[in-house]
Amino acid sequence: MGFTFKRTVTGVVFTGFLGLAACSPIERFHGYTPSEDVLADIFVGVDTRDTVISTLGTPSTSDVTNSGDLFYVSSHWKTIGPFAPKEVSREVVAIRMDANDVVTNVERFGLEDGNVVVVSRRVTEGSIQDITFLRQLLGTLGNFDAGQFIK
Repeated sequence: MGFTFKRTVTGVVFTGFLGLAACSPIERFHGYTPSEDVLADIFVGVDTRDTVISTLGTPSTSDVTNSGDLFYVSSHWKTIGPFAPKEVSREVVAIRMDANDVVTNVERFGLEDGNVVVVSRRVTEGSIQDITFLRQLLGTLGNFDAGQFIK
């Protein structure tokens, strides 16, 4: 009888440890964003698309509007037990180019509470405006006069 009890206790303890081990977090890291030290080698108004790629490596993606902008993206995911993976952090380094493929801006963005946050930005000109289609669309809300629609 003592042998069966001892075996049962050992089985329960082993199952408990196995259950705890199954709940340990699994972390995944995707992508690459260059550090500030590496970005210090990129000079606004001097470096070109080719020199940026040779210094930083191939970007995660580039701009779909053919402006030549380069984006380096990294993310950190954590999975605990049977739950769905959760994104813990995301970082994006955007390197903006002009029509001649010369660097005009270097920006670093983070993701905090679901909002994109500018972490750092280097710009040569104070008058640069990066107005996206969505910003233009949302900027026109409330700028209508009822008289424009009634004729």
